[in-house]
Amino acid sequence: MATPPDAALQRLGQIKGTGDDRALFLKLGAAEVLDAFERTTVFKGKTRERNIKGGKSVAFPITGKMSARYHSPGVPILGEGNNPSDINERLIELDGLMIADAAVAEIDELMAYYDVRQIYTTELGRALAYEYDKRVARILFAAASNVTEPLGKAGNAGRIGAGKTLSAGYAAATNQAKGDELVDAIFAARVNFDQKDVPVDGMYAVFSPEEYYYITQSSRAINADFNGGGGGNGTIASGKTLQVAGIPIMMSNHITQAAYTNVTGDKNSDYAQNLSKCRGLIFNKEAAGVVTLMSPSLQITSGDWNVQMQATLMVARQAIGMGVLRAEAAYKIVVP
Repeated sequence: MATPPDAALQRLGQIKGTGDDRALFLKLGAAEVLDAFERTTVFKGKTRERNIKGGKSVAFPITGKMSARYHSPGVPILGEGNNPSDINERLIELDGLMIADAAVAEIDELMAYYDVRQIYTTELGRALAYEYDKRVARILFAAASNVTEPLGKAGNAGRIGAGKTLSAGYAAATNQAKGDELVDAIFAARVNFDQKDVPVDGMYAVFSPEEYYYITQSSRAINADFNGGGGGNGTIASGKTLQVAGIPIMMSNHITQAAYTNVTGDKNSDYAQNLSKCRGLIFNKEAAGVVTLMSPSLQITSGDWNVQMQATLMVARQAIGMGVLRAEAAYKIVVP
């Protein structure tokens, strides 16, 4: 309690008026990181996700189809109808700790006329989200490029990725023609998935911004003759297309990426992909898995570090790992 002539200040960062005068500011920053992450990422929630409390990896089982047969009266049933078993697994290992950090000089923060920390904590959250999306896109591309059968029996064949290369005339075509070709590619993906018994529930199509708007300009995606009146599937005015072939259509800046080379901390060789010609990824959420040991969070220094450096260090972090689960549930659309 302040004694006059000291001012009785309202310390907005204290919990119940006592203790650390920055405690609530830390929680605000953490909330901004998480909010920025959730708002920015496109692929979050569109893969198979598993949170763990410890360990370095998670194994996901791969099981095949089983066969049925007629029974002959009097013949013992001994389980030989589906022997030997056809089982495998996918192992997803946690990558190194991913961070996004920034240090702000106290004197600069005091002189600024705007809320410096809010800007930085938001941008740190976005940095984690961008890296998350880039990695998921590369894993989905790896799944679509996978041609190794995970199981051995003939009845379980076809569990590999697929894709479509757009025509040689795609680059020079009109926007409407490009949109029509992309719509055809989406239907080709849907046929591919149906033939492999990949469920439409949990299916998504994510395109680069240009391709997304080409689809909206196609002659069929939002045409009332194909989709009914009322603009229920999108309009030219809104610039949106909700779905094609029953698959929700979305947009991301991370579908097309330069070739990536793994760095220290990467524990999955599938991260090393070249998405420079990729224009769209169509997938079921079972195509890829994400293992999370540490969700996006924020740490802020205080005490001796701040005194020594006369600055505040903010570190946003997450500990995750990603990998291919069902390659047959991924489809890529690329240019020649």
